[in-house]
Amino acid sequence: MSETIYCEKHPDTPTNLRCSRCEKPVCPQCLVHAAVGIRCQDCGKATVLPTYNVSASFLMRAILAGLAVGLGGGLVLGLIMRPLLFGFLYLAALGGFGYLASEAIGLATGRKRGRRLQFVAGATVVLASVISAVISFAFIGGSPVIDLFGAALAVYVAVVRLR
Repeated sequence: MSETIYCEKHPDTPTNLRCSRCEKPVCPQCLVHAAVGIRCQDCGKATVLPTYNVSASFLMRAILAGLAVGLGGGLVLGLIMRPLLFGFLYLAALGGFGYLASEAIGLATGRKRGRRLQFVAGATVVLASVISAVISFAFIGGSPVIDLFGAALAVYVAVVRLR
């Protein structure tokens, strides 16, 4: 006759199941379904993909790149693009700026992605939009509705690109 084995986490629960990696006995409450079979909770933990593992140094690179692009982009948008473009052309330019901001952050971080980088990209676009709006209202007298729609479009583009 075979000896009865018990789950390591629940010593009073008999089981015939074992982890496919470490061979620990696991009960139905503790098991984790994996692509290669049943795993214990220790072996079945999900790991973060390297693309989404953003360390503090990569986050600092993203913030610095975002500040540079936000300040420079805000000045270019406010002083050059806003007087030359109007309506939907200005909206398209702001959408392109969102793409540019996400690309700069992606290049600065070695093409990493994730929520924290999405936040940095959104803040970059908001910074540029505020600078552009201040310049626009002070010197040109632009429409706040177009600026708001453009900023929303740029934030959307930047955030989606770093998803």
